[in-house]
Amino acid sequence: MKNILIILITLLSINCYSQKYKLLEINAKWNKKNNLKQKKLGGIKIDFVWLEDQSKSFQSKVTSVPVLVLVKDKRPIYQWSAGIDLKLEVTEEEFYKVFNKLKNNKK
Repeated sequence: MKNILIILITLLSINCYSQKYKLLEINAKWNKKNNLKQKKLGGIKIDFVWLEDQSKSFQSKVTSVPVLVLVKDKRPIYQWSAGIDLKLEVTEEEFYKVFNKLKNNKK
């Protein structure tokens, strides 16, 4: 699944941000009512794709929707997945906790 996410994110990285970090939300159309409410986390814009618009091989690798993927330099480094309720709620606090830990570990 990691390789497929790398390919997907590489193909979707057409926006021209100068930042190293990106966020990508993946959800299914039948679950659109549970899309993330926020459009940014930690000052990083959240890009969005529908699972149904991806390849069949990619779709078969996704086990829960929605999922939020943190990407650094076009490589996924962390993901948040929805639980059994199919809702994904990531707060700024939760995001910064993970983000700062990953950022400090990479130095």
